[in-house]
Amino acid sequence: MTYDPRTIAFAAEILYPPQQLRADLVQNVHNTLYQRPQLGYQNFQVAPDGIHLSNLAQAPGQVSMASFMHDRLIIREEMRGSTVEDFATRAVNVATLAFQTCNIPTSIAQQFVVRSLITPRKFKDGREFLAQRLIPPVSQDGNAFGRPMQSLGVRFVFPPNEDQKQTFQVRIETWPQDQRSIWLENSSIYASPLAVAQMPRVADQLAATYSYLTGPVCTFLANLDTPQV
Repeated sequence: MTYDPRTIAFAAEILYPPQQLRADLVQNVHNTLYQRPQLGYQNFQVAPDGIHLSNLAQAPGQVSMASFMHDRLIIREEMRGSTVEDFATRAVNVATLAFQTCNIPTSIAQQFVVRSLITPRKFKDGREFLAQRLIPPVSQDGNAFGRPMQSLGVRFVFPPNEDQKQTFQVRIETWPQDQRSIWLENSSIYASPLAVAQMPRVADQLAATYSYLTGPVCTFLANLDTPQV
């Protein structure tokens, strides 16, 4: 039996050729989105690193932001209870409107990040689960480092192949805010052009990133989550 992941963060980076963004055009994007409460942003800020649209945080750690940088649009929703469908809708609509309004014809690549938490069933401490099941030498010879271990984790990189054109980078770590939980992240890279008319494919790319984390990655960990001997 696999887990019921609690997704805490989504991010999409829609890359385009480097350019000088016009604040007035981005302001038009903000004004249009503001008329749609489910997609809008409250604040508009021109900063040294880019132009940011954001919503006020209602709780510590919350982020809701669309950042226009010189070479990419970054859309983030963190600790806000968003579903993958919610974020996909936001990412597709914000990116499409932004590219159309700012006269950007093509995205040269797309990158996504999904972060989730799971709770092991047979272990009360996530560090014990990773040390004994995922990285056994850590528990077998934990004294080799000479100091207590506060956190640990691993990183896997899955490059493109004949069947899958994206790169996945998976991280599995303990989570300092809750010792029982395991923190999971999947970062994906789609190194292919995407015209404005094709922007709905962003939803499919995000879904694949999410599904790999909640599917194969969680299944892999669930198979290791067996009773302690």
